Amino acid sequence: MSLFNRLFAEHVATGLARQMALGDLIGKRGWQLDLASGTVTFGDDLRYHIQLLGTESHDDGSWLWAWANEASNLPPALLHLSGWLREYGHRQGVAEFTEPTFPLRRADGHRLALLASGLTGRCYYRGPYPGGAVFFHLDDAPPQITAPIRPERALSVLGQVIQGFPVDHRVAVESFLHQQSWRLEPAPMSVTAHHGDGSTLRIDFDALGRVSNMSGAVSP
Repeated sequence: MSLFNRLFAEHVATGLARQMALGDLIGKRGWQLDLASGTVTFGDDLRYHIQLLGTESHDDGSWLWAWANEASNLPPALLHLSGWLREYGHRQGVAEFTEPTFPLRRADGHRLALLASGLTGRCYYRGPYPGGAVFFHLDDAPPQITAPIRPERALSVLGQVIQGFPVDHRVAVESFLHQQSWRLEPAPMSVTAHHGDGSTLRIDFDALGRVSNMSGAVSP
């Protein structure tokens, strides 16, 4: 398993939980990005400061980090987060964070942004435009976006991760529950997790380490 894939497995579920919370907040509102002020507006009532991550080009199927996008004259104040990820990549040996551009089949914007969300504690937004999409993190999202999720949502998050991404199931499950402050009781073919409110989860794995069953009892 590559370092990027290992890190992604560790952080994807918590990152996805934040995206689900952001979706609950913004609903079907439209979006408007203002690079001059460094803000994004959703609808008429939600406005947040942003940090640029990068862009997807659908014309050539490539990703370009914001810190490497010299042609666009991006405000330096909006590149701090992408620059931090670049330095993290140099320190930890994560090539996907240090190479200016690469094919989306290697890592697309959602995978990069989900991992970055787990590492930085922020949520992100994908803003489509003709020929591509811009990805950016919200710098001052409401606390409920990044707070630990409700116990009843844990199985939904894990189910979406397992169905949507080719990850090591056990790494993804145990990392997520630990990050969400569940107490884990791992066994060779399962893990049982206990929440502070009394809720419990049990996740069973098959001989290949894939999730075979998930069940839980949520405290009222």
